Amino acid sequence: MKQTKTIYTGQWHGRQCYFGFHHDLHVTPADTVVGTRCEDLEEMLRLSGAEFVQTDSKGHPGYTSWYSQTPETNGAPGVVKDALAQWRAATRKLGIPLHAHYSGIMDTAAGARHPDWCILNADGTLAAYSYKGNSHPPGGLMCPRGPYLEKLLIPQLLEMIDRYEVDGFWLDGDIWAMQPCYCPRCRRAYTEETGETDPPVMESDPLWRKWWLFSLRSFETYVTRYCDSVHQHKPGVLITSAWLQTFKHPGAPIVPTDWISGDNFDVWGVDSSRSQARFISTRGKHWDLMLWDFYSNPGGPHVTKPVQMLLQEAAVVTALGGYVQMCDAPWAPCGLRTGQHVPWRMRRLREVSRFVKARRSLCQDTETIPQVAVLHSEYHTRATATGNQMLWNIDTSAVEGAVYGVLENHYGVDVLDEWALLPRLVAFPVVIAPEQHVMSEEMVTSLKAYVRNGGKLLLTGAAAFDRFGADFLGVTAGELVERTTYHMPAGDGATPVFSGTWRLLQPAGAMALFSLGTTPLVDEYLLPHPGATLHRQGKGAVLYVPGDLFRDFATNRYALNRVLVGELVKKLAGTFDISVKGPVCVDVVLRRKGGKTIIHLINRASGIPNQPNNGAIDEIPPVGPVTIRVKLLKKPAKVSLAFERGKLVTKYKHGTLTVTVDRVAIHAAVVVVGMIK
Repeated sequence: MKQTKTIYTGQWHGRQCYFGFHHDLHVTPADTVVGTRCEDLEEMLRLSGAEFVQTDSKGHPGYTSWYSQTPETNGAPGVVKDALAQWRAATRKLGIPLHAHYSGIMDTAAGARHPDWCILNADGTLAAYSYKGNSHPPGGLMCPRGPYLEKLLIPQLLEMIDRYEVDGFWLDGDIWAMQPCYCPRCRRAYTEETGETDPPVMESDPLWRKWWLFSLRSFETYVTRYCDSVHQHKPGVLITSAWLQTFKHPGAPIVPTDWISGDNFDVWGVDSSRSQARFISTRGKHWDLMLWDFYSNPGGPHVTKPVQMLLQEAAVVTALGGYVQMCDAPWAPCGLRTGQHVPWRMRRLREVSRFVKARRSLCQDTETIPQVAVLHSEYHTRATATGNQMLWNIDTSAVEGAVYGVLENHYGVDVLDEWALLPRLVAFPVVIAPEQHVMSEEMVTSLKAYVRNGGKLLLTGAAAFDRFGADFLGVTAGELVERTTYHMPAGDGATPVFSGTWRLLQPAGAMALFSLGTTPLVDEYLLPHPGATLHRQGKGAVLYVPGDLFRDFATNRYALNRVLVGELVKKLAGTFDISVKGPVCVDVVLRRKGGKTIIHLINRASGIPNQPNNGAIDEIPPVGPVTIRVKLLKKPAKVSLAFERGKLVTKYKHGTLTVTVDRVAIHAAVVVVGMIK
């Protein structure tokens, strides 16, 4: 893949800024007491254990919580004392960096004053943000090519640098609020760039993809302009755009942000992080995930999360080399709008900070031990995006299904787009391309060569046959069957797998692993077509499942589906140099640092019984035992258990180290000093 633009790897405040605190306010015209109770801010921040902080400067409503002098400013009438000045004073006394939280594309107040700055629908009406019931009034989305950037956004960022000496910016309401804009500016630019007269209106239009990609480039150019402005105005001031270059925005990270960040889901944060962290960690930049310290059930009020729930979420991030921020929002658990903080909640954050910092020495600056790579092709992602939303309408189900299915069989998993995978393809013993049929020609060619040179490739999806060809897969193709469930043998039974399209096959050199069934009976009512084939090619092999195995697993995480995934990977790959056996709820993360092999074990269990009205993770029960086998050139110099206390039993025999950990509470790690074969 040709890369013509420079990759900016960014900068950070230093290794000591590892745990952060985010104050999410979003000032509105209804506020009347902003900034009046910040007198104990220094004490509260110290209590939280934060090593860098972010605070409100302008939220989605578009009103500032400070006295901005930028002419186009929309100042909130209820700002009684300058909150940003008080945060700067407190952080200066503590000697920690201060970032400003600032809403970018989403700005309701600016849109009300300047409708000509807004994103327009195809019919010329003002666009509105709406996603899964979270709706805003029309007119609150700023066109990335409009005057907003130069008239308001950039001037306010530079003003905060000059007047408050802020150390960084976290731009919110940006890519996840972005959608194509049909204003005259964007129409003209589209015609100039593509030669097309008018942008398409319907997704069915053959030009829709060209229009969607133009809109994405418009947004990326807008972010580049404000990043460049900040960097040129004062080198050393950091800036990022929330969720840019994350799991739903694959591709070369060419936009010059300094680090990658996003605020995670309030309830199912652990599950989301499992994919996000495995992808963001391949971007080559400093990164963190922001965890909300509160959640709510549908229709209920926001409440503070149990500490163990926060620790479990933090473990996923730290194990993969990320830093952690905690978001505490006065608009959520208690409605405090004064700048005052709740001491008992800050003490809970202190517990999280201690948990995170205790992992710094073994988690910071690590690299992956390659085992299974899940391809998350930017070409496929952008070619199959639906709807107007530039982030939320990205379909990642098949990739997530592959991550979850392989993780729950205790393999080490990394998620890489083509930009990240192509230069290091040979490092991974196994590559999975989960229903990724619109990958680039270069990726197809490279994967074929990878297999012939000894790699193991797992392909799924009916369309993969057309992309890779009959000869490579060792099959001949029969009919396509739409929207059907077939049963596939797994473990001691069979499991139903639904696919939008099944490709019926006949082996032509490949080995048929089993036949598709029309019932759960494993030896009756079978089709004369295999559910999977294994074809030896050169020194390697390709295993092909001609249906949507991983998309189905993302939706239906049935136990036998998980078993099926594990059996297919084992059939293809055999035994890895590092293998783990333990409870399904234990995720494995394989990292190295210097001469240390670090095998992270993360307990995703919950002690809460099945309750449809409770999304909390609380009273996490320890699980175990976990058995690890590592092939080593010689007996290790040292084997130890990190982060948690427990019984560790080790044995080295005939080149294999066997380690048994009796229990994992939340996050433990086995550290081996020795060279893997």
